[in-house]
Amino acid sequence: MHVDINLLGGFAVVVDGRAVGAHAWTRRSAATLVKLLALRPGRQLAREQVVDLLWPDLLLEQAAPRLHKAAHYARTAVGVPSAVVLAGDVVSLLPDADVVVDVERFDRVSGDPASVEEAIGLYRGDLLPEDLYEPWADAERERLRVSYLDLLRAAGRWADLVAAEPLDEEAHLRLVQQHVESGERGQALRRLEAMARLWREELGVEPGPAARALHARAHAMPPVEPAGPAPGGGASRVPRPATRTVGRDRDVAAVLSLLEDHRLVTLLGIGGVGKTRLAAEVAHEYAETTGQRTCYVDLTKVTDPGLVAELTVSELGVRSGDNANVVQMLEEALQRQRLLLVLDNFEHVVEAADLVARMLQWSADIRILVTSRARLRVAGERVHEVQPLALDRDEGTGGLADAVALFDQVATAVDPHFRLAQHADDVAAICRAVDGLPLAIEIAGGHLRTLSPSLLRERLTSRLGSAAGAGRHLPDRQQTIPATIDWSLQLLGPAEQRLFGLFAAFHGAVPLEAVEAVWDDGDVVDPLSVLVDHSLVRRTTGYRGEPRFGMLALVREHAARLADGEREAARAAHAAYFSSWLDDLYERRWTDATDRWLDDIGEMIQEVRAAHAWAAHAGDVPLTARITAALGAYWFLEGHHAEGLRWIDEMLGVEDRLEPVVAARIHLAAGFMAFPSDRAGARGHWERATALFRELGETRLVAYGLAVTSATYIGDVGNVELSLRMNDEALALGRGTGSPALVAQVLNVRGELTRVAGLDEMAREAYEEGLQISGDLGDEMYVAVFLSNLSYVAEHRGDHEEARRLTHRALRICWSQGRRLMAAWTVSQLAGPERALGRAELGAVLVGAGDEALRVLGARRHPGDVPEHARVVVLLRASLGDERFEELREEGARLTLDEVLARILDGDPERDGERDGEVRVPVQRRVHEGVEKS
Repeated sequence: MHVDINLLGGFAVVVDGRAVGAHAWTRRSAATLVKLLALRPGRQLAREQVVDLLWPDLLLEQAAPRLHKAAHYARTAVGVPSAVVLAGDVVSLLPDADVVVDVERFDRVSGDPASVEEAIGLYRGDLLPEDLYEPWADAERERLRVSYLDLLRAAGRWADLVAAEPLDEEAHLRLVQQHVESGERGQALRRLEAMARLWREELGVEPGPAARALHARAHAMPPVEPAGPAPGGGASRVPRPATRTVGRDRDVAAVLSLLEDHRLVTLLGIGGVGKTRLAAEVAHEYAETTGQRTCYVDLTKVTDPGLVAELTVSELGVRSGDNANVVQMLEEALQRQRLLLVLDNFEHVVEAADLVARMLQWSADIRILVTSRARLRVAGERVHEVQPLALDRDEGTGGLADAVALFDQVATAVDPHFRLAQHADDVAAICRAVDGLPLAIEIAGGHLRTLSPSLLRERLTSRLGSAAGAGRHLPDRQQTIPATIDWSLQLLGPAEQRLFGLFAAFHGAVPLEAVEAVWDDGDVVDPLSVLVDHSLVRRTTGYRGEPRFGMLALVREHAARLADGEREAARAAHAAYFSSWLDDLYERRWTDATDRWLDDIGEMIQEVRAAHAWAAHAGDVPLTARITAALGAYWFLEGHHAEGLRWIDEMLGVEDRLEPVVAARIHLAAGFMAFPSDRAGARGHWERATALFRELGETRLVAYGLAVTSATYIGDVGNVELSLRMNDEALALGRGTGSPALVAQVLNVRGELTRVAGLDEMAREAYEEGLQISGDLGDEMYVAVFLSNLSYVAEHRGDHEEARRLTHRALRICWSQGRRLMAAWTVSQLAGPERALGRAELGAVLVGAGDEALRVLGARRHPGDVPEHARVVVLLRASLGDERFEELREEGARLTLDEVLARILDGDPERDGERDGEVRVPVQRRVHEGVEKS
C-alpha cells in the first residue's frame, strides 16, 4: 500500500491513488493526529507527548478517550484499519505502508545543492496554513519557511523572494541592481519608491544607506530607457514549467534560429504535443540570450477573435477601455517596443490572424511566437512543426528515448520507488501506444498509483492502440488523444465521470463554489480531487491565492461531448451561480475598496459573459436582467461601454417584465453609460432609478442614486442649491447605512459640485474627509481622485507648488496602478500649476498630450474638469501666443501617454525641451480604464 501525505500548502492524503476527501475528516482531532504524526521522524510519537501537544490541559488518563476516538476517526477517514496504531506507550501512523511525506521529500532534496530548483518546486506553500494557531506546528513551519527562503536566495530568484518575504532588503536591492545594470532607470526608481513606501508603512523607517546609494546611482542615469513592459508587471510572466522539459533541446535551438531571421514563427502541432511548453522554453532562452523582454498571452481566455486585441493589451499591462478603441490602444502599446510576444493557443481565434500581421507593422522591433493547431497564413509566417516525442533512443548519445524519459519522469514523481529498468518493455509499449504524445504519457503515467506497468500496458493497448473511436478525418497522430481521455475516464467511478462532463459548463478556471453549483450529488470535493489527481482537471491559483479549477481546452472539448444529456442543466446552474455571485459583489461595493471587486469581476468575466449568453439564449429575461444590472459600474469604471450599452438596451426593451429592484438597477447602469456624453439622459435614468429605490425601501441605493443624480448638475449655476440639497440627503442616508465606500463617493461628488460653484472651502472639507475614508479602505483609485481634486483647490488659493505636488502624487498612483483614463485627465490638470510656476511651454505640451490620450481612449473630459481646463488654456494662449501654443500642443499630441508620464515623473521637470522619442517609459502592469471621478 502506498500513501502520499502532503502538508506543504495544505493537508491532503492519497491512498493508492485515491484522494481522501475533505468530508472524510469528520473530526478535526483525527486530521490533527495524522498531521502531528506525519511530521515526526518515523511517524511515531510517545503517547504522553501526543497528549501534551494536543490536549495540554488534560491529564493522561483524562485524554485517553479522546486519543482513542481521534485514532478511530483517522482510521475511518484513511480507510485503512492500521492507519493509526496505539501499541503500548507509542502512537504510530501507517507503520505497515509505503509512505511519502512531502516535508521529508523537501528536506531531502533541499539538502542537495544540485536540486535547488526541484526543492523550490516542491514547496507549494507554508506548512499547514489551516493550522496557523497550533503551537505544535509553529517551529516546524518557521524552519521550513526559512529553508525555502534560503533556497530562493541561493537560486537568485529575487522576485519570488520579495513575493514570499516582502521585507527582505537584499531581494529588493538585487532587483533594483538588475534594473540599473540593464539601464532601466524608471524601473529602478519605481522599485525603490515601492520599497520605501513599504518600509515606512510596515517598519516606520526609511530604507538604509544601500538603498540610498542605489537611488542616487539610478537617478543619475539618463532618463531614457527601452520602452517595454515592466518585468513581472507590465509584461506578464511566461510560464516556467515545474518539471524538466524532456526531448525539446533541438526544437528550442531550431525555433531560436528561426526567430533570428523571421519576425513571426508559428509552432504548429496537434493538441497535447507540447507546444505551450516549447514556447515557454524558447521565450526564457530568448530573454536570457538577447536581454529583451517577453510577454505571454494565453488565448484560451477568450473565444471571440474580436477580443484578442483586448486580451493582448491587458497582458502588456494596459487596460483597453472601450472596445472600439482597443486596436488603437494595442498599436500605441507596441510602438517602439523591443519584445518577444508569445500568443498561445491561437487555433481558438484564428480569424484574428490579420491582427498579428498588423502588429508586426506597428513595430519593427518585436518578434511574435505563436502556438496553434492551424497556420495563420499571413505574410512572413514561418512554421515549426512540433512532433511527438521520439520513441527510439538517440544512437549518438545512447540515452533513453525521449518518450520513455518523460514517462520515467512522470512515474518517478507518482511513485518514488519506480524503477524503469524493471519495466522497460512495458514502458516502451505504452509510449508507442500513445504515439509519444506528452499529454497522453502524463495522463497514462499518472495511473501508476493504481496499476502496475504491465497491467497499465494491457489495458492501455486495448483502448489506446485502436483508432476506432476517433474521427476518420483526423490524421493518424491525432487518433489517440480522445481515446486516452476515454480510457482515463473508464478508470474512474460514475461520480467522477459525471463531474468530468459537467466541467464543460465552465470556460476557464473557477472557484470551488462554482463547481459545487453545477453538482447536485453530495459533496463534490471527493470526485473533484480524483479528477485533479488524474490530471483531467487542473488546480491553479487565483490572483488572491485562492484555488481555481479548470480544464485544458482539449480535455474540455471531450467533456462537452460526454455531457450532452446534462448540458443544459449544467449551464443553467452555471448561470444562476454567477448571477448570485455578481449580486454578492454588488453588495461589496459599498464597504470594499473599488479595485478589489473590479478585479474579482475581471477575473471571472468570461464566465459572466457565458452566463449572460446562456440566459439570453434560453429566454430567461429575469436572469439576463440580474446579470446586466450588476455590471453598470464595472463597465463604467473599466471602460467596456459598447458591451454595456448593448446589454442594457436589450433589458430596457423588456422593462415591464422585470422585478422593480432589477429594473431600477438597470436604469442606474444606463445612467452610467449615458453620463460621459449625455448628462440630461443620465439624469433621467438616475431619477427613475432613485424613485423606484425609494418605493422599495432600498436606502443605500437611494443614497447612491441621489449622489449620481446630483453629479449631473456640476457646473449648472442655476441649480447649485438643488444639487447640494440632493447631495446632503445622499450623504445623510449613506452615513446611516454604514457604507464607507459609498460615503466617500458621495463626498467626492459634493466636492465637485462646490468647487465648480466657487465654494472652495466646502469642497476642501469634502475632499479631505473622502481622502481619509478612502485611505482607511486602501482604495487607491479614490485616493488618486481626491488628491487630484484637492490640487484644484490648492491652485485656486494660489499655492501652485502644493497643487503640483498633489497632482504628482495622484499621477504616481495612476502610473503605478496603470489607470490610464485618470492619468489622461490629470496630465492636463498639471498644466495649470506648471504655467503658474513659470513653465508655460511644458503646460502647453501637457494639454496636447492629455487631449490626445483622451482621444485614443475614446473618452471625454470630466464635467468637473471642463471649466478648469478651459481657464488654463486661455492663460496659456495669453502667455505663449496662439501660434506657439498650437506648436507645443501638437508636440504634446505626438507623445504617448507613457512618454509624457516619463517626462514629468521620471525625468527633470525643467527639461521641457525634450522631443518625441527621447523619453520612454515601460507600459504599466495594470490599467483601469474609465476611472470614476465623480
